[in-house]
Amino acid sequence: MSKKVYNLVVAIIGGVSTIAVGVVTFINPAYAVAINASIGIGATAAVEICGQFVKAE
Repeated sequence: MSKKVYNLVVAIIGGVSTIAVGVVTFINPAYAVAINASIGIGATAAVEICGQFVKAE
């Protein structure tokens, strides 16, 4: 993928993960802290995986 598409994907992942953390915090289930941490870890992993498919310039 191009760097431009990569930046778009990273922005979308960041936005979705932020919304997910907000929803979990609002609902406040048991283990909310662990769930929010897992969302952050998953988002970081997704960004790193996408980074492997960026075309070198």
